[in-house]
Amino acid sequence: PMSPALRKAAAFAARGVCHRARSTLAIAQPTAGTHPHLVGPGEVTPGVTRAEYTQRRAVLAATLPVGSVAIFPSAPRAYISHDVLHTYAQSPDLHYLCGFLEPNCLLACSKPWVGSAGALDGDATWHLFVEPTDPAQALWDGPRAGVAGARQHILSDGQVHPIRTAPRVLRDMVDAAVAGAAPSASVGGPLGANRSLACLLFDSAVNPTITKSLSPLLEASAQKLQVMRASPFVERLRLRKSASEISLMRHAAQAAAEAFVVTMEESAAAAARGDQLEGLLAARFEFETKRRGCGRLAYPCVVASGANAVFLHYMHNNARLTPGDLVLMDAGGSYFGYSADITRTWPLSGSFTPAQRDIYEAVLGVNEAVIRAVRADGATSLQSLHQLSIRLMHEALVSLGILKPAELQRVSRYYPHAIGHYLGLDVHDTPNASQSQPLVPRMVLTVEPGLYFPTDDDSIPAWCRGIGVRIEDDVLVDEQGCAVVLTSGAPKSVAAVEDAVRAGL
Repeated sequence: PMSPALRKAAAFAARGVCHRARSTLAIAQPTAGTHPHLVGPGEVTPGVTRAEYTQRRAVLAATLPVGSVAIFPSAPRAYISHDVLHTYAQSPDLHYLCGFLEPNCLLACSKPWVGSAGALDGDATWHLFVEPTDPAQALWDGPRAGVAGARQHILSDGQVHPIRTAPRVLRDMVDAAVAGAAPSASVGGPLGANRSLACLLFDSAVNPTITKSLSPLLEASAQKLQVMRASPFVERLRLRKSASEISLMRHAAQAAAEAFVVTMEESAAAAARGDQLEGLLAARFEFETKRRGCGRLAYPCVVASGANAVFLHYMHNNARLTPGDLVLMDAGGSYFGYSADITRTWPLSGSFTPAQRDIYEAVLGVNEAVIRAVRADGATSLQSLHQLSIRLMHEALVSLGILKPAELQRVSRYYPHAIGHYLGLDVHDTPNASQSQPLVPRMVLTVEPGLYFPTDDDSIPAWCRGIGVRIEDDVLVDEQGCAVVLTSGAPKSVAAVEDAVRAGL
């Protein structure tokens, strides 16, 4: 069943279909004027205000080196075939800093020198480069913001330019940064060793097309100033979620958890029919998340039944659902850019066999113990949680008679991945952030232990071969430094899982 909050959100979204039919879109993304059912007054994107985006940019600018130019390109378009596009998802850094969701754009920040010696930080200026409006293009794809729309809705406190002017405008910004550097500045020293060293911050791998268009600038800059990556500066901010981000992530997690309940209920009857494929469960999950307001999946669904579950990212989803098998499903929805990431494993018959239950309870025990260990105490980190999970998994495998006490190193053969990752605008969020840094309030991470026993591994007991189990939850570190499980609505105990599956029979 859909919760009252999600039911209300879905109703608003449904009413928006009629609203859009009688409204003229000013830009290519929802605004408070065109989509009041999604975007509130003062918001740039649903749930996030203009003031918050402005604050994010100000905080980032304060951390950038003086005399620097930082460039944040949009994500590239991805094609299924010749002229058929995948659903577009914006670069997380650009999304985080301004909320502009169109492709072929870039955001730049110039933090100039002040004073002849370049000793004081100047005021940063922000520039957004966008595709101009085009009536011929709008006939096919609908309107885009253009310079005027982006200035009105996205970056009213900065400068907005046509994207074709980016090489010239950015070159002027870089030249100003180089000219403002002290005569003693030289390339090659470590950042911070010489405050007079100008620098360009840019991630060339984000969008190859934009990188190619800027290649003369980048090649010339490499001779004049320090070139370094921009993403690590933004990811330090993205690690800690604001109140609005936490609210969006709660919604994404609740929508995905409820979708799991419905999918589990349908699975047993589908398996009993004998002709249904794993893809049916993926389709049901996607429908149920979108019904609850998610715009898209956070990533392609993994629906791995039977021995397919021993492959970590199995995505063929084309095997028949068979009563008696386990099914491992890893899936999540994206709610206005923010991801949920859940894995559950359940018996398609509605009851675990003794062997399935033994493996499941081993993984569940690690999942619950690690979640209890999540805290902001100055010492706990994703890395320390992973080490804890290795020790606990070893104890469980020894208890089951699968490993010997001296075989700690063999745990990674059957539990080959990390205990979790950061979560946010990306599923594997802030990939440059260290997993050894202590957890702090407002971080969100996953906890996802698993065991995967190949069918052809003669070194383990026959009873566990071909069984794969993973259990994954999304966990918020709250302001008190304690763990809050955002995905608790998805059944996880043996009894709750069996009850959910049997409810569909």
